[in-house]
Amino acid sequence: MAAIAVTAAAVWYDCRERRIPNRLVVSSMAVGLVLGLVTGGLRGLGASVVGLLVGAGILFVPFALGWVGAGDVKLLAAVGAILGAKGAACSILYGAVAGGIISAAVLVKRRRLGLTLASIGIGFIGFLSFVVPGILGRSLRVVRQSGEVVLVPPSGLAIPYSAAIGVGLLIAIATGFSILPA
Repeated sequence: MAAIAVTAAAVWYDCRERRIPNRLVVSSMAVGLVLGLVTGGLRGLGASVVGLLVGAGILFVPFALGWVGAGDVKLLAAVGAILGAKGAACSILYGAVAGGIISAAVLVKRRRLGLTLASIGIGFIGFLSFVVPGILGRSLRVVRQSGEVVLVPPSGLAIPYSAAIGVGLLIAIATGFSILPA
């Protein structure tokens, strides 16, 4: 219940203000650590610390690339502190799927899905022609020889990723934190 309450509050703030307050996520991390200590002693505290680090670590690279905000990283770290490493991992796994669906729905609503998919395809082809020369044929080698690298242009659309984490958390709880349904 603590993880759901924290995530619900984070989603509310994120949707309303496009940010997640530090006082919410940092205090939630502390609550997770205390819960771990109270319910499991030093072993429980250790599991909470590992969960916090795994939660933050999972989103570190996406944060560094500008794909998610620092609040999302801290939210997943708080979820990890409360539910442990498996809770954080399952929440973000299901959250990634939910985020993709939410993003596709937003793109469809704004009539930009086709353009975005085409941009992603062009960016992927450019990446492959740069990284794996010759694999895609003669026409793309010219792009690589000219020194140009095709990048996917930003869509200008951003979703509050805390919502995807929240949906992922609910699915993770509903599946008993299982990656594959039994």
